[in-house]
Amino acid sequence: MLTSDSSNDNALLVFDDVWVHSNRPTTIHVNHTDDNIFKDASKTTVNSASKNLFSNASHSIFNKLTRKTADRTHNQQVTDEQVLIKAASGQLAQGQLTVLTGASGSGKSVLLRVLAGLSPLATGNIWLNVDKNQQQNIHETSAIEWRTQVALLAQHPQLIEGSVLDNLQLPYSLHANQHSSFNIDWHIKQLGFLQRSQAFLQQSAAHLSGGERQLVNTLRLLQLQPQVLLLDEPTAALDAETANNLIQLLMHWLQAEPHRAMLWVTHDTQTILPFANEHWNMQAGTLNG
Repeated sequence: MLTSDSSNDNALLVFDDVWVHSNRPTTIHVNHTDDNIFKDASKTTVNSASKNLFSNASHSIFNKLTRKTADRTHNQQVTDEQVLIKAASGQLAQGQLTVLTGASGSGKSVLLRVLAGLSPLATGNIWLNVDKNQQQNIHETSAIEWRTQVALLAQHPQLIEGSVLDNLQLPYSLHANQHSSFNIDWHIKQLGFLQRSQAFLQQSAAHLSGGERQLVNTLRLLQLQPQVLLLDEPTAALDAETANNLIQLLMHWLQAEPHRAMLWVTHDTQTILPFANEHWNMQAGTLNG
């Protein structure tokens, strides 16, 4: 069981007793017998004159129709609450890489989305120690401001039509980044780490491989200089050489500034664990150190 301490001077991101629920509407089949119909039928008195109007066959048909109407099956929706994250606590230290492993469906990606402010938490708290004198609480910080500092690199990147350069420049058209400027020289330098030439910037996004799309997505996120980087299997679609280049790029980014931290979800423990300062494991929504 991991513990958290928001007052730790070395802690950059701290989360405490985080619970995440999934309220999923589930359709169930319910058999209902309408007792009122039978009650009404039993209260009905058929006098002798009426009996003369109906034959025995008519009474049989009437009874069958009544029961067929009363015995009905219909759908009813109920809420099935599933616990996705159970009392998760931990902290990401400055200058450190934390690796998170676990079986598929154990809650790893859910935790990343919660820490990034992309999915709600039922209870618990998350803090970001911006500096020694400033601490931000996820409940009291706007979503835009939080996500500029705690960024999630998703497993399946979304690119727009156009060139690689168009995609890299896209964030600067958003209001949140209006006071920042695009630095093409920085990108050319990073492409060197990835064994890519400057011509890569002019390639069409539509013609990129899955691995190349992830490289573009990584650069697009790193250029905004977040403090905490959350990575959801960033090397899964890459060949061994490109994956190694990306790891080197991300480690260089982590070490370039002291006030940074990374949480890396992966199944490839052999490749990334040698670089890790901490190793967490998730099992059925429970986080262990």
